[in-house]
Amino acid sequence: MEENSSIEMRDAFAEALLEIGGNYENMIFLDADLHTSTKASMFKKRYPERFYQFGIAEQNMFGAAAGLAIEGFIPFPSTFAVFASRRALDQISISICYANLNVKIPGSYVGVPTSRAGASHNSIEDIAIMRSMPNIKIADPASNNDLKAIMRAAMETPGPVYFRVARYAAKELFGSDHKFTWGKGKVLKEGLDVTLLGTGIMTAFCLEASELLARDGFSAEVVHLGSIKPVDRQCIIDSVSKTGCAITAENASVIGGFGDAVLEAVSDECPVYLKKIGVRDRFIESGGMDELFTLHQMQPVDIANAAIAVINSKKK
Repeated sequence: MEENSSIEMRDAFAEALLEIGGNYENMIFLDADLHTSTKASMFKKRYPERFYQFGIAEQNMFGAAAGLAIEGFIPFPSTFAVFASRRALDQISISICYANLNVKIPGSYVGVPTSRAGASHNSIEDIAIMRSMPNIKIADPASNNDLKAIMRAAMETPGPVYFRVARYAAKELFGSDHKFTWGKGKVLKEGLDVTLLGTGIMTAFCLEASELLARDGFSAEVVHLGSIKPVDRQCIIDSVSKTGCAITAENASVIGGFGDAVLEAVSDECPVYLKKIGVRDRFIESGGMDELFTLHQMQPVDIANAAIAVINSKKK
């Protein structure tokens, strides 16, 4: 596994926007007064005629995105994930998802890495909220190249797409030629004793946990599931039926999110011992990033300890 990327995921987001803007003349960017934070200011500078500032009026912005999609544009209405998933949910649900319109929604500043912004800006429930709506696809990238591949795939995918952008310099797990496919997971490391199922930046934490487990004599299989909806049910079932137990890890709430998407697949086809790693039923405090990952028991060592617990349960 390589060292952390030299740039944050929001910088990779900006780079991908420029690439997409060059390839799709009907792609336009809608901003809710956050382009300096999301780094979309790069797109504004390159394509000022395709950049529209709505100010702090997210509901209006998503309503406009629906109208623009009807007219044949591919709008990117951009804001922090917490405002997309809560403040503008009605417009996303009725105006975009119900109408199945071709709108691509980047949700920025997701999960624990938004640690200094406080509870008002920490989005931990966005996966659960978005996953509950029909017609929309959801992705959480593990790294910068994964994000860029997701954004390219989103442009080729008809209908609404929601993808997460963490303010985090993630470890790069994929090459520049990486391809993303909806509903397909990827086994990053094979193992026999336990399956570590990660999405988003937590996949790298799962890989680190697998190394800790190896020191104790355990063989962990690591699977990255960047596509949360649809999720790769067959990949999950194939892995957990081999190992007999599993851990899910997400940079989000464990209630209704990625872990529950995995549980739905496992309970239907192959019930096993499973524990979920993520934010429990609480808000995120303001604090240091590493401090909060520790507080919420989401560090690689926490994943490894949970894995040992399910392995022991399986043996009993």
